[in-house]
Amino acid sequence: MRKVRLSEWSMSFPPSAVRRPPLRPRCPALCTAIVALVLFLTGSSPVAAQMGTAATSGSVDKRIAELEREMAMLRSMVDFAGLPPLPEALLLCEKRISLTRGDNRERFEREYFQFLENRGLMTVVVKRYLKYAGLISGEIRKTGVPSDLIYLMVAESYLNPRAVSKASAVGMWQFIRETGRREGLDINDSVDERYSVKRSTRAALAHLKRLYGEFGDWLIAMAAYNAGAGRLREAIEYQGSGDFFDLYLPEETERYIFRILTLKEVIANHEKYGIRVNDKELYKPYAVSEISIDVAREMPALTLAGYMELSYKAFRDLNLHLKRYNLPKGAYTIAVPHEKRDVFLKHAKDSPNITIINAD
Repeated sequence: MRKVRLSEWSMSFPPSAVRRPPLRPRCPALCTAIVALVLFLTGSSPVAAQMGTAATSGSVDKRIAELEREMAMLRSMVDFAGLPPLPEALLLCEKRISLTRGDNRERFEREYFQFLENRGLMTVVVKRYLKYAGLISGEIRKTGVPSDLIYLMVAESYLNPRAVSKASAVGMWQFIRETGRREGLDINDSVDERYSVKRSTRAALAHLKRLYGEFGDWLIAMAAYNAGAGRLREAIEYQGSGDFFDLYLPEETERYIFRILTLKEVIANHEKYGIRVNDKELYKPYAVSEISIDVAREMPALTLAGYMELSYKAFRDLNLHLKRYNLPKGAYTIAVPHEKRDVFLKHAKDSPNITIINAD
């Protein structure tokens, strides 16, 4: 699935603005520098006292901003010094990936340190993971593929269902139009099921399962999901190897597997890495019923929202695949919150313009 990466994936992350775990300084020089900077910023140092009114407020503000940036850098260095040691190997789709192999460690650490530098982003990603994990893991079990494929979904979109790349790949699985249609998703002027969480998940897992059937290796299948099956076939043929770690591939694809591996390690062990989420602050789990309906004539989407007793926005957030305010005559599959299923079915059955085809 060849595409340009999301702008969200820029690896030049800004320093995290969230509360970091307690510092465990290991470098006295760094500690001394931090203390000196704090004293200066609070006006408690002899240097700051002597400045008085000699400097203009503008120059002082500029210097303070510079010192704050230096402090952020120093804090970051101390934080990384206190990280737990990495294991000798990690597993992805039951395949052992050695981190004692020099190039593997370098490729892993490139992603690992950049993700941990932005703990604010990773806190949101962990909470989104917990929001969607129940539904996605259920679909994975039904398909019979490795449970780790959920982390590919995280790598694709940070679990943002409205994600759109520069190449117009959309949704949580970042399908391009051609691949989405080939995998059975409806994409037309009224509907784009690449935005449907359930339907795009089923299509993506089926696509990955077919790629595995061709290549016989889950890492290669995931690389093909990113770069396209044709490019992986060519690389394997001309380079004489079917081992992902021995293939020369586009840099984005080479990073892709290590990005997925890093996300698995950090999300699965988030507390170890100082990413702590309070149960009271978790996002509401994504739990919906799929109901297929036939609309006899054009109907406002707002009417369907009313049948669910939801605002239009709440309805639309669950049904991003419905593109129009007015739905033309035809068949649709809509997502209904579990707790609104019965009330929707009651209203729909009383409507002369709706026929229930199927309700899960």
